[in-house]
Amino acid sequence: MMVVNDVNQLNIDKSKLVLVKNKEGASEQYSLAKPLSYYKDAWLRFKRNKMSVIATIILSIILFFTIFGPYMKKYDLVETNRKFALKFQELPAKIPVVEKLGIFAGRKTLYNRNKAFIDSLNAYDDTIVVKIIREYDGKADIVVDYYKYIAYVLSFGDEDTPQARIETLTPEEYEEVLQKNAVLRLVEIQGSNYKVQIDYFRYALGTAPEDTYFWFGTDGIGADIFTNIWKASRVSLILATVITVINMIIGIILGSIMGYYGGTLDILFERFVDIIGNLPFMVILTLLILRYGSGFAIIIFAFVFNGWIRFYGTTRMQFYRYKNRDYVLAARSYGAGDARIIRKHIFPNAIGTLITSFSLAIPSFIFTESIYSFLGIIKYSKTTSIGRMLSEGQTVMQRSPHMLVFPAIYISILMITFNLISNGLRDAFNPTLRGVEEWQTL
Repeated sequence: MMVVNDVNQLNIDKSKLVLVKNKEGASEQYSLAKPLSYYKDAWLRFKRNKMSVIATIILSIILFFTIFGPYMKKYDLVETNRKFALKFQELPAKIPVVEKLGIFAGRKTLYNRNKAFIDSLNAYDDTIVVKIIREYDGKADIVVDYYKYIAYVLSFGDEDTPQARIETLTPEEYEEVLQKNAVLRLVEIQGSNYKVQIDYFRYALGTAPEDTYFWFGTDGIGADIFTNIWKASRVSLILATVITVINMIIGIILGSIMGYYGGTLDILFERFVDIIGNLPFMVILTLLILRYGSGFAIIIFAFVFNGWIRFYGTTRMQFYRYKNRDYVLAARSYGAGDARIIRKHIFPNAIGTLITSFSLAIPSFIFTESIYSFLGIIKYSKTTSIGRMLSEGQTVMQRSPHMLVFPAIYISILMITFNLISNGLRDAFNPTLRGVEEWQTL
């Protein structure tokens, strides 16, 4: 093998040799990638998880409606006149534009209706009865435009009370009804009073049936389900965040101390954790509610009582994992105190796992709270909850399925969204995946 000691001895065209350097003219001749921080690397890996990104967008939309949803529809009949609002209970969902497809069009199936009553509906407005399903023994099962049906019943009565409803109004009341264009017929004037037949639907809601939309329908007391879902979402998300933050703070503090120092104190505290952790949550929650009621403070205390153990165990494990690493021992040899070592060298390595645990704890609370609300153990006095809405919907699912369907869809989407985001965060903050994929930034 020939060894060349002088490059000039090679027969090479030097004009084709080009000096290589990067765009910035840096001193390095070769640059594969810029160095990435831990959090930037996690963010880039999170963005590559398309399902987690989509879930984040969906969660943002949910949060938007949670904040602004209760103000999107001005409907306060339940607060101003609850007795009157009951006349509009269990209205089916009706959504603009979508109704033209035949779904969410405010329709409901009515069973065992007298043919004579059906004929009176058709005589008044032949668009009330959408379809006759079957006829038998002078009766029939029918599909109706329920909004128009209720408007007819309120003004003319149903098959049990088939007479027009006449009201005696004062001049002031009559003027109010006139302004809402809700006078069907002026029967007579008696002195200063007016005997009239009122379009109660238009009078109460301010619009005609064909122009009235409850996007998710109404519940058993005539309240708007769309508004109630977002009100319940506020309660669930705020409670979930507050409880999770409290549990996280307690768990991190105790887990850091026990994981870092270990020893006898750690062994004794582990026995205490075993005792607290084995107490049945349902028993704790039930006893507290029976004694003190379903106030927010009681609910928070019940979920915090042993809820912090999850974060405690995670933090303690991470500190056991990292406290004897070489860089920690090096920092200690240079005179770094315990507080600095915990804050600067150990805790940053555990933060990714804790963030993932945080994102998983929120849907876990929402689901658990919904279950106990559904069972009737948790009963809020001045607000509603998704679990309570599910419970009410389950009792009337045969005649009013929308009362169950929409809260169920909401809680399902929320659970799936949080879990997809948590999966993305888990992979993004996993230190073992750092550097596995090549990132190149320009």
